Amino acid sequence: MKKYTLFILALFTNLVFAAQTLQPFVLASVEKAGYQQTIDDTKQKLTDAGFTLVGEYSPFGNNTIVIATNDDALKAAAGSKRGGYIAPLRIAISQYGDEVEVSYANPIYLEKAYWIKNSMQSVDNALKQALGFVKTFGSEKGLTAKKLKKYHYMFSMPYFDDPYEYDEYDSHEQAVSEVEKRLNIEGDALSMVYKLDIPGTKMTVFGVQMKKTDKDDDEEDLDEEYQMSVVDFERPGKKAYFAYELLVNDKEVEALHMKYRMALHFPDLPMTGKHGFTKLMSSPGEIDDAFEELIEDYR
Repeated sequence: MKKYTLFILALFTNLVFAAQTLQPFVLASVEKAGYQQTIDDTKQKLTDAGFTLVGEYSPFGNNTIVIATNDDALKAAAGSKRGGYIAPLRIAISQYGDEVEVSYANPIYLEKAYWIKNSMQSVDNALKQALGFVKTFGSEKGLTAKKLKKYHYMFSMPYFDDPYEYDEYDSHEQAVSEVEKRLNIEGDALSMVYKLDIPGTKMTVFGVQMKKTDKDDDEEDLDEEYQMSVVDFERPGKKAYFAYELLVNDKEVEALHMKYRMALHFPDLPMTGKHGFTKLMSSPGEIDDAFEELIEDYR
């Protein structure tokens, strides 16, 4: 009888866990505070909690994105075939009037979506302890772990394993060197925010800023401020969507398809309307073209 009771309890627990829903972002704090002081405090809290800061940039306005990682995130990344995407932790500091929000991309949500074998729970706990916790947000109903593992926005849309793919280089070292060199050319629409090697693997992740230049009117479709003007229209803000990742996996270079990545972070947005994805209809192709030009045309 005791064994039967324990079995039923375990089954019930698993069913409850399976039914739990997750949301793409975490609001850590919202306070009336100085913008720059909050940036400095956030970075200090992260380093005090054992995180390593790997990058920082301001995509537009009073919005700063801090990229951090820690040993547990790196181990989780190393344990999965294309796990590099999970290692860079994106934290956003955004000013709205006299209030400043601190938020970040939910590592548990992304763990399920990116097919990560090792749990990111310790990373989530460390972020909450360091930065605080108000609520998760970004989807009214949320998505279950089961749905996240096979997520796509709708029929014919890409899955996690349908990334943008580009020609492979002769070696991992050459691929990393060439991508880094191209991302550091001044005046281009794409520029490097960070470079993160995943220890024990041949995976390197680059964070990429996408900003239109005066050279090409079509670049507006890949511009970060333009993209957010369409999809990020409610508080809390979702600037922790950026920076976009480019993954060097052994000798190959790839990036998550925007039709997957954007929908994953904004799963409730409609296809049409003022804030619908059709407003960004040209963006997936423009991002793909920009990455292709970066990686292939200069080889």
